[in-house]
Amino acid sequence: MKTIFVAGAHGGTGRRIVRDLINAGYRVHGLVRTEEQAAAIRETGAEPFIGDLNGVFSDGLKGADAVICAVGSGASGNPEEVDHLGTVRLIEQSMLDGVDRFVLISSIGTLAPEQMPELLKPFLLAKRRAEKVLEESKLNHTIIRPGGLTNEPSTGRVKATIGVTQSGRISRDDVAKAAVLALSLPQTESCEFEIVEGDVPLEEALMQLSSLQKDRSE
Repeated sequence: MKTIFVAGAHGGTGRRIVRDLINAGYRVHGLVRTEEQAAAIRETGAEPFIGDLNGVFSDGLKGADAVICAVGSGASGNPEEVDHLGTVRLIEQSMLDGVDRFVLISSIGTLAPEQMPELLKPFLLAKRRAEKVLEESKLNHTIIRPGGLTNEPSTGRVKATIGVTQSGRISRDDVAKAAVLALSLPQTESCEFEIVEGDVPLEEALMQLSSLQKDRSE
């Protein structure tokens, strides 16, 4: 049984990722910030680790086969400290601990922040700096850039593109499913893609990513 370390395990998307990982038969180590959050995560069958990306969190990484990073500073947070530096610390520690697979939940707009609302630019710039570190690392990585996140139920149908989508929305449920599927689909390895609501079944859309990458490189 593979062990997956989830950073941001009690967040809106992180909770769904933990749920789907458990349902898929993975062992889950979830990074949370409080004892109350730890209790909630423990009820799902995951093993909680209390901390944050600015402090000690490496215990949860020990023995992990892969990392899913679903942290976000939010409207009242510090994007530079969380979305950039915190994520970079996790990337660096993952390499030190011998983790090979890293899935990062980022955001659409990181490749063209100048086209996005001014309010979002600090978050997108911070996320992009973290993306670049992951791209240049030796980790087998996937960067998922979802559209505006909603709490609506999963539709199971998406539009996945590489480097072109700058608008759209998507259920957190579908983002979580995409993150979990990425762990087992070779088409998502060393791949970065945008994902919003669409018409294509989720797994089919992810399996088409290698073809999209090939088309862009030709």
